Amino acid sequence: MNKPTDFIKHSRNELSIEEHAKFDFLDAQAKFELQLFKDRERWIKESSMSAYFQSTRIKAAFARQLILWEHRQFGQTVKMIAISLEIPRETVSRIVTECHAAGYICRNPDPDYQRYWLPSEKLVDDMAKYAEYIATTWLNSGFYESSSIYPELIRYRNMKRNA
Repeated sequence: MNKPTDFIKHSRNELSIEEHAKFDFLDAQAKFELQLFKDRERWIKESSMSAYFQSTRIKAAFARQLILWEHRQFGQTVKMIAISLEIPRETVSRIVTECHAAGYICRNPDPDYQRYWLPSEKLVDDMAKYAEYIATTWLNSGFYESSSIYPELIRYRNMKRNA
């Protein structure tokens, strides 16, 4: 069993190119996620919608499920969401009720699709801003350049394995 010091005793000079890339990627990922954590904490204080959807992983996944482009025209039923997220229908039903009451989602007005739920414009707009934030924060962090080689090494290794 490795001791905690076994992980950090190596100098950068002792690492292979792949190990160096892996640790650069790990470092970049950790720094990015720490920044994301700090920003989420701030957003929770600033926005009741952020506070709601960041309160549990299921609610965060629910918001992402609702904004998927493939469902934008008609929306999704409780059953569709439950199946997609692999969670109980009762849980989805409770979240739908809460989100509808808060104005985060609405029923499809088409009589043929009244059981289908659509995201509000605010939810779609906020999720679009979040997607831009993720891309911009990652690219502007400076971590991307130093850590992008690791995913490429994995892709290369998988290509060789499948060839």
